[in-house]
Amino acid sequence: MALQQVTSNVFTDITCRGCNFGFLTTSDGIVMFDSPHKPSDAMALKAELARRGELRYIINTEPHGDHWTGNSFFDVPVIAHEGVRRRILETDLEQHVQRTASFGPDEPQYMEGYQFNAPAITFENGMTLRVGDHTIQIIHMPGHTAYQAAICIKEEGVVWTSDNVFNKVQSFLQECSPDQWLTAVESLRRLDEEIFVPGHGEICGKEYLDEQGSYIQEWKDYVWNAVERGMSKEDAIYSLTNLTERYPMEAAHQDAAAVMRMNVANLHDYLTGNWVPSNPQAPPAR
Repeated sequence: MALQQVTSNVFTDITCRGCNFGFLTTSDGIVMFDSPHKPSDAMALKAELARRGELRYIINTEPHGDHWTGNSFFDVPVIAHEGVRRRILETDLEQHVQRTASFGPDEPQYMEGYQFNAPAITFENGMTLRVGDHTIQIIHMPGHTAYQAAICIKEEGVVWTSDNVFNKVQSFLQECSPDQWLTAVESLRRLDEEIFVPGHGEICGKEYLDEQGSYIQEWKDYVWNAVERGMSKEDAIYSLTNLTERYPMEAAHQDAAAVMRMNVANLHDYLTGNWVPSNPQAPPAR
C-alpha cells in the first residue's frame, strides 16, 4: 500500500490493482470510500485503519467488482445505490471467488469462505451522511454505469468521483450511456468541491473535466460515424481499433483490443436503439 494524504483528514491509495479507494477520518470514526480489489490489499488497509480508529461505514460508488470486492474483509455496513446492491447480489459467487483468487499467490487463502458484503443501506437519488464533525453528501450521478455516485466530503473540499473520471488512463465505456456521462461531467463541474479523487488515475481537479468530456464525445462520434456508414455491430467491433491508443491501460487490463471491442459493442447498441441500461457488453467470440 502507498497511502497518499489528500487533505488533513482524507487519504487514498491510487497505486493498487482496481479503483482508487481511500478513507476519511472524523471525530467519530472512519468512513471508507470503495474497497480494494485484491484481498491482500484489503487486509493491509484493514491493519492500517485499525491503527487510526474505528471504521464506521463503507460507501461504494458503483457496481463493478474492483470497487466492492474488498467490502467483505470489513465488518461494517456498506452504503451504495440500490442498483449496486442488486448487481452485487446477482454476481456469480463461485466465478467471482475464482477470478479474485487468481490475482496473485497470496490471494486464494483470503478467498476461502468468501461471501459478499452487499450494501445494507441504499439510496436512489442520493443521501447525506453525518459522521462526527463531517458531512458527506452522496449524489446519484449516472454515466459510466447507471448507478454511479459522487461522494462530496464537504468540510474537506474533496469529491470521490467514481469512474465518471478516468484521469489520463483508459476510460471503460462497456455499459455507459455516453449522454448521461457527459451530463455527469457537467454536474461535477458545478460542485463546490475542487479536489477530485477519480475512479482511476492521479488526483486532479475540474481542469480535467474538459478532457474527460471530449474523450467521451469522441468515442460517441467515432462509433456513430460507423453506424451512419451502415456498419453492423460485429463489423464495428472488429474494425474500429484506434481509440484505446490515447491513454495507457492500467496494469490489470493489458488487453486494449478487448476493451476497445467492449466499448464499441456498447456504443453501437446505444446509438442504434438496442441498448439495455446496465447490461455490460461482451462482444461475440472469434
